[in-house]
Amino acid sequence: MGEATTPRLMTKSEFAKHRNVSKPYISKLARNGILVMRGGKIDVVATDQVLDDKPLPEIEQPPPIRTPPPRAPDAVRMEQMPARGGNDRDRKTTYAEARTIRTVFQAKLARLDFETKQGKLIEAAGVRMRISEHVRAFRDGMLGLPDRLASTLAAETDQRKVHVMLKTEITRELEALARGVGGV
Repeated sequence: MGEATTPRLMTKSEFAKHRNVSKPYISKLARNGILVMRGGKIDVVATDQVLDDKPLPEIEQPPPIRTPPPRAPDAVRMEQMPARGGNDRDRKTTYAEARTIRTVFQAKLARLDFETKQGKLIEAAGVRMRISEHVRAFRDGMLGLPDRLASTLAAETDQRKVHVMLKTEITRELEALARGVGGV
C-alpha cells in the first residue's frame, strides 16, 4: 500500500479491493460513519488510518505562498509576523488539516460507538465495579467458612470426611465466583 501508487480518493468498490474485503462490508462501514468520505468517495489515507487505528502522519506542508517583494512600509509588518514552517508549535494548522483531523477523530468515535453497540467493547469502569463486587462476595464467603464449618469439623474424627467437607465448601465458593465473573 505505497502512498505513491495509492490514489487519494477511491470508490467503495475500489476501496474494498484495496482492503481485500467485500463491498457490502465497506458500505456498512460507510453507513455507520466509520469511513472518511470526500464528496461521495473514500479518502484512502485517512480511512486506512482509522481502520488500522494508526496516528496521523505528518501532514505534507502546503507549497510556499508566492508574494511580490514587499514595499518599505510592508517590510516592517512582514518582519513582525512569525515565519511559516520552522518549529511545529509556531506553524498554524490549515483548515484542510484541521478538517481531516476532525473527520478522522469523528470516524474513530463512530467506530468505537459501533463496536460498543455490537457488544465487542464494554466500559472498563463497569467491568471493574462488577468484578470488585464478585471478589468481595468471594472474600466474604471464604471468611465465613470457619463460622459455618467450625462446629461440624470439631465433632468429626474422620480425617477424610473433614477433607471432603472443606473441599466441598471451598469448591462451592470458587464456583460462585466463576459464575459471577463469567457473566461480566
